[in-house]
Amino acid sequence: MRLSLITMLLIFVSSFQAARADGLIYQLPADGTQVRYDNEVTFSGNGQERTSTGSLTLSSVGVATVNSEKCRWIEIKTTRKTDNGEQVTIAKFLIPEKDLGKGKSPGDHLIRGWIKRGENEPQAVTDLKGPQTRLLVAYLAGPPQNPRELDKTEIDGKLGKFACLGIAADYEFVGDNGSLGVAMENRLNEKAPFGVVSAVWKFERKQNGQVMGSGTSKLTLADMSTTALSELPDRN
Repeated sequence: MRLSLITMLLIFVSSFQAARADGLIYQLPADGTQVRYDNEVTFSGNGQERTSTGSLTLSSVGVATVNSEKCRWIEIKTTRKTDNGEQVTIAKFLIPEKDLGKGKSPGDHLIRGWIKRGENEPQAVTDLKGPQTRLLVAYLAGPPQNPRELDKTEIDGKLGKFACLGIAADYEFVGDNGSLGVAMENRLNEKAPFGVVSAVWKFERKQNGQVMGSGTSKLTLADMSTTALSELPDRN
């Protein structure tokens, strides 16, 4: 059962970009800005349920000019608590500034990048659209095809109360192994450095018309700073 739940997570996140779901960058703050989200993921299948916790940290950790275009290094760090300890993945991607923000698709415009898993040495990303980076690039995906606005609501979190507008969308991604339905809801406020205060992504995987499993991924803004430094300092 544990393996099937992990597999479901991989299928969910890997498919998320193809489903054109909103990413986490609605606005581009000053370089050095960092936000950390608490992350809780719950899976259900075969009458069982499992919840895992961790965090996602999103940072702007440098600027560069490529072909006369101003670019940013965007770093994403994910942590996941497991029975064997904490799993950590860090990646950073160089992206033109013009492709960062609301309505943009930064994951489609990566110039180059680096990725580090656990205690392994950082590796250059050789395929910017391949499985090596797909799990993280999902957070840089572009706007949805059928967005709709939600009424403003107040979210009270670790950083205080935010009056947040909402954007929601529903998707169905059909692949060789069945279909994946996704219902996304992002809550936004301009005081959040990258625009997102919280996000809830619900998904349901079907095969031959039967529900094989479902789950929910929740992100909640927990911390922010203006002194971010890359955790891959020698990889530019």
